[in-house]
Amino acid sequence: MKLYDTVIIGGGPVGSCLAARLAQFGYKVLVLEKKAAAGQDICCTGIVGRECLDLLGIDGNLIIGQASSATFFVPSGNSLRLWRQHKVGYVIDRAALDQTLASRAQEAGVQYLFSTQATNIQMGADHLRVEADGCEQNRSFEAKTAAIATGFGSPLPEKLGLGKITDFIIGAQTEIGMSVPGEVEVYIDHTLAPGGFAWLVPARNGGGLAGLMTRQRPEEHLDKLVSNLKAQGKITSTEATPSYGVIPLRPLPRTYADRVLVVGEAAGQVKPTTGGGIYYGLLCADIAAGCLHQAFLANDFSESRLASYHKEWRARLSRELRIGHWARRLYERLGNCQIEHLHSFARNNGISQLIAETEDFSFDWHSGLILRLLRHLAVSAPVQAIGALSRRSAVIRD
Repeated sequence: MKLYDTVIIGGGPVGSCLAARLAQFGYKVLVLEKKAAAGQDICCTGIVGRECLDLLGIDGNLIIGQASSATFFVPSGNSLRLWRQHKVGYVIDRAALDQTLASRAQEAGVQYLFSTQATNIQMGADHLRVEADGCEQNRSFEAKTAAIATGFGSPLPEKLGLGKITDFIIGAQTEIGMSVPGEVEVYIDHTLAPGGFAWLVPARNGGGLAGLMTRQRPEEHLDKLVSNLKAQGKITSTEATPSYGVIPLRPLPRTYADRVLVVGEAAGQVKPTTGGGIYYGLLCADIAAGCLHQAFLANDFSESRLASYHKEWRARLSRELRIGHWARRLYERLGNCQIEHLHSFARNNGISQLIAETEDFSFDWHSGLILRLLRHLAVSAPVQAIGALSRRSAVIRD
């Protein structure tokens, strides 16, 4: 049986980028992907920031929309427009992105097996064995190391004793036709999207994406969102079968074991505020590639050696994940009445201008802006409003 250096389980952007990087180091890499082809069955809006775009190094043809502003709607229908002087968000064709990154990895020498789902990882004395179901037969693959990059929901981390992510939200989205393409719209309404928010994102050729994140009944709430947008004349039709996906909101307790690393959404490396996982996943894939390279150089794939991956990515992202999760839990505890009050406060106290003029504004790094807005609230908000928020935030613990 052929012995690979690394088997990567999952052929999305994170798995493919990790595979390509390891192949560039000269390692023999196999990617196992349960889908029949790269880019199938994706539930992702595909909005990324400039930093992520630069990291991907992709062709501009994959960019199907750009944004420097967004309008936020509250339950009453009132709105607040936030803007920046320059483009901050780019809508990427996610299916084409997955295909491009997989092709790039294959050109670097990575082998892909599609329609192949890994079911177990067995440890040996000097290698591991990945067991998989594919094409109506059971198969196994031997490797020195493995990386789990499946996206959220794989049972493999728990089987390896790495814990389980129990805090998550459900994303639902559909392609739509737009009456008059405009800017990104975000709907902050717990009746429309309980525990989350909804969006309308224009793309090219008069198309776009309508979707939401919610804790419960995503099909029902997506139908309601689409009906509301049609009634307002903002969209003309839905043009595809809706897609659904589960998004982790907390990281996996441990992301390493003997010979194994967990990367991307499978590790919970996702922005809790927006549910975006591409950029953080790519950053961690880069860290994972460096860690595995050093392990190969030392010929040491032990848990203690690979623990450096967990330590490094946590040092990079833990503050963002902690503050983002705190802000999300605070938001979920607000009722629509409190949302209306906060909208009035933001409209009357220069929040739009504050965001427009913040020099270090980042699409991907939210903790600084969250803390700045809270300080602005503490200085400017009425005592009663601060008290209401304090009572709600008092129940929040890390």
